[in-house]
Amino acid sequence: MNVLVTGATGLIGNAIAQRLLARGHQVRALVRDPERAARVLPAGVELVRGDVTAPDSLPAAVAGVEWLFHAAGMPEQWQPDETIFDRVNRQGTVNVLRAALTGRVKRVVYTSTMDVFAAPRGGTLVETNLDTEPKPTAYERSKQAAEREAEVLRREGLELVYVNPGAVYGPSPVHVGLNSLFLQVLNRKVPALPPGGMPVAYVDGVADAHLAAAERGVPGERYLVADTHVTNEELAREILRVEGAGARVPPTLPEGVMKLLAVASAPLARMFGFTPLIASGQLSFLLWNVRVDASKAQRALGCKPTPLAEGVEKTVAFLREQGLVKSRQTR
Repeated sequence: MNVLVTGATGLIGNAIAQRLLARGHQVRALVRDPERAARVLPAGVELVRGDVTAPDSLPAAVAGVEWLFHAAGMPEQWQPDETIFDRVNRQGTVNVLRAALTGRVKRVVYTSTMDVFAAPRGGTLVETNLDTEPKPTAYERSKQAAEREAEVLRREGLELVYVNPGAVYGPSPVHVGLNSLFLQVLNRKVPALPPGGMPVAYVDGVADAHLAAAERGVPGERYLVADTHVTNEELAREILRVEGAGARVPPTLPEGVMKLLAVASAPLARMFGFTPLIASGQLSFLLWNVRVDASKAQRALGCKPTPLAEGVEKTVAFLREQGLVKSRQTR
């Protein structure tokens, strides 16, 4: 099968590309920087220069493609200029899916997010309950808008399947989102933890879900993917257990203190060009603290949850191998 992957130098897209290649597919990756991409993708992946925000670069990339995995996006909850979320996540998705429709791609699997669904704080997300109200963060709103645009193109004839993961972690060429928390905890750069938690998903299982969605997912259907729910304290405790240093788990600060810190740090971060310790959008997501009902993906796609201990062990080992964890003597 001739396959195109966008976002192949990122966490999910990279795992998808490697899985596809291992299964004998002809894999092409849309990349902005082929030299950098060559360092993080297997030699068998064809690199095509392009950008999801540059529509003219996409027709050549989709030519002859049968499956397209659209995993490119801006996943962080913090950016100094929030308009980038709309440019990349919404308009970039429109550009890619329009090119796929025009290029007669047989099937597209779109990496969306659990954030597009509705549930009360501490509730449970299911695929039948899309949130029709605007979400509180620019990232989440951009993903809501991207799905609305995708539905327009699906009704025009694009065969499209959605995969909606929880917070994804694991071996990756980049370390944003949950992976950055691993690094901060391992390198003792977390003075305190925010309250709340999230559904988490190990990247290998998420990649497998994407391939299964291409093979047997139902067009127009959404598939929530998560292994388990974990609080920030539980995750930090597990990371430190695997790391084996016997370090104390950082304390969890009260919600009010974390909100004040998030609000106060945002203008300073924009002014001086640093990433805030906790962004308002990130805190909003953690305090939402929902669960995911992943039974549909398990039933229809054969998804198997990765035990948290196993996923954390593999992630910590990878980060050590990459030299990203300081030795105990230098801490």
